[in-house]
Amino acid sequence: MCNSGTLTGTYELLLNGRQLTSTGAVTQVFQGVGTAAFDGLSKVTINLTTNTVTASQSFGTPVTYSGTYSLQSNCVGTIAITSGDTATYALEAYTQPGSAIVASGFAVVGSDSSYAFNGTGSAQPATCPTAIAAGAHEFNATGSGLSGASVASTLDVAGMLTFDGQGNVTASWTQVSNLTATQVSATGTYVVGAGCLASATLTDTANNKYSFSMSLTSASPGFAFAATSPTELFDGTGSAAQAAAVTSCATSTLDGTYYMALSGRYAPSGAATKILASNGAATFDGAGHVTFNLTANTVNGSQTFGAPLTYSGTYSVQSSCLGAIDITTGDTATFAMVAYNFNTTTLQAKSFQLVGTDATYAYNGGGTVQPAACAVSTLSGAWAFSGTGNSLSGSTNTGLSDLAGVFQFDGQGNVTGSWQQVSNSASTNLPATGTYTVTGACLGTISLTDTANNTYSGTISVYGMDTSGYPNDFELAMTTPQLIFTGTGRATFVNPGEAVDNNADFLPGTTPAGSVFSIFGSDLATKVGQATNTPLPDTLLTTSVSVNGAEAAPLFYVSPEQVNAQMPEDIKPGLATVFLKNGSSTSNAVAVIVPPVSPEIIVYGNNLAVATFLNYSVVTASNPAHIGDTVVIWFLGGGPVNPSGKLTTGAVSPAGLSPVTGAYTITVGGVEVTNISYVGLTPGSIGLYQASFAVPAGVPTGSEKVVLTISGQASNAPVMTVK
Repeated sequence: MCNSGTLTGTYELLLNGRQLTSTGAVTQVFQGVGTAAFDGLSKVTINLTTNTVTASQSFGTPVTYSGTYSLQSNCVGTIAITSGDTATYALEAYTQPGSAIVASGFAVVGSDSSYAFNGTGSAQPATCPTAIAAGAHEFNATGSGLSGASVASTLDVAGMLTFDGQGNVTASWTQVSNLTATQVSATGTYVVGAGCLASATLTDTANNKYSFSMSLTSASPGFAFAATSPTELFDGTGSAAQAAAVTSCATSTLDGTYYMALSGRYAPSGAATKILASNGAATFDGAGHVTFNLTANTVNGSQTFGAPLTYSGTYSVQSSCLGAIDITTGDTATFAMVAYNFNTTTLQAKSFQLVGTDATYAYNGGGTVQPAACAVSTLSGAWAFSGTGNSLSGSTNTGLSDLAGVFQFDGQGNVTGSWQQVSNSASTNLPATGTYTVTGACLGTISLTDTANNTYSGTISVYGMDTSGYPNDFELAMTTPQLIFTGTGRATFVNPGEAVDNNADFLPGTTPAGSVFSIFGSDLATKVGQATNTPLPDTLLTTSVSVNGAEAAPLFYVSPEQVNAQMPEDIKPGLATVFLKNGSSTSNAVAVIVPPVSPEIIVYGNNLAVATFLNYSVVTASNPAHIGDTVVIWFLGGGPVNPSGKLTTGAVSPAGLSPVTGAYTITVGGVEVTNISYVGLTPGSIGLYQASFAVPAGVPTGSEKVVLTISGQASNAPVMTVK
């Protein structure tokens, strides 16, 4: 649940403004980069360095705007600027795991008397560096080519900025204007000033000079930037390209399936006459071959929506992580590319950006590694989205449109939407309802009808994985006969699947079949209820839980905010769909990762392991374990066992020993245990495991970490006292 306190502190801000004619030609351009400071109550102050093209050019002008803001419980709200300008913005806030109270970012769309605006912001570091970390940073941007004070073309840019940490920067990028691609190499200097703001001045080999204004963000680390020269202006984002372990890139750096978004434009005199908006997947084989499978929407003399496209060709990645794609089948196109955002274990790039051309369009696009699997329930709960596109009259572009709002997915194929749409200087807000799909390959569709009976059809590519492996983002391409746009959606806080956790240490994605899990939420039950007999009931009070649509999860405990249940014994590893009923009310369904095995030691207090002696007295600071003592740690998620009898969901484990089938190890204080007497199910319990062992010699005294590993999966690391 959001409120004004969800946005608090200082955020990087990148703000774009445009004014257009009725034929879609851009007559005025505004770009600003800087900060937005929210006081957590209702006041906001925006400080920007701005570049404008009106009847003249004005670059590097500081401006300050201030006013009020508010956020509703669904994380959507408004900003009203009353000082420095008079403007109104629709506002949406979102965050990432680990920051469930304060938003990590926001998006806005709105207008004043001169411009239609769109913008995004991300949290800045608590302490800003005096210099950008040395190394390569990818960047990508869009903008305009200029002829004096007139917009002459659209511009797409992707490349690399390399900072030496001492004030010197080199750059290499490809920029595409209409159907012409240009390679740019430049060098210069940069400084980082107060308030996490930075600037750079570069000169390319043709003696063109560029000025960059940058605002640093917490993630990656990264930055938003706005850049100008007398003949162009562009803005976008940058992020650290290489992990510390990556000394150079190669073609094998890109390997696997990535979500992909690809936009194309042809815009003579700055007004787009041909438009392509598509998304889908790009598959790199790690050896130089690539295939794009996309669903495309085009406005190109006529409207064509939902057309499948397959392009294939070759790719290469240089040691600098810059590369190229040559499409030879399905189209003839050339792209410049940059790989970045590396997996520190596999050293493979998680993301890429590209710009390029074919005979019809100038392109920009990119992608990020997709999750291993998705389901309809992967999209569940509130997801904020924002996007940009074009308003249409038949097959004619009549202007630019910016959108920001929220989709509410029920996890079972139904969706409601509410968004603010700004076209030129007009702003509308029309709620909509409809349906959606998501395939196992993380691709899907969405169809909505608003209250004015306008129908929207689109495609979705799900991507982005948080630290628990749950998707947190999607790319959207959507159309009506009067509108074509692309956008990005984000789980408003965390993917709702993370509300389903193991019952040992309450981590998501760690509940194998047969183990105990908890569901957190609101209105889950009418009051507190507890199972009193076994087998466990499928319904407590008026609450029941279902897995994969039909199979009941037996219940230990219910309350309005928490439900404890057993994952059915026959659920296969992978994705499962969980939903809850309380009387006649059904929750949203959520996708839950069910691992084959995931040992989680039960904890209490301040990360203390539930460990006992053979007489069941608890190991504590006042009752410590000694070297040679036999202790038992109690855990969940041990995975498959060799049962001593029949295992029945909801019933107690059979008498006798049921050891786990996976290989296991235990360490205490980093010392491996050599005397382990049993690791398996606890007889007479439901979903509970135990590990019995002797404390080994050499363990340090004090509060020492205990780690249990089964089938290569390490547990959490709570502590027990050894003396």
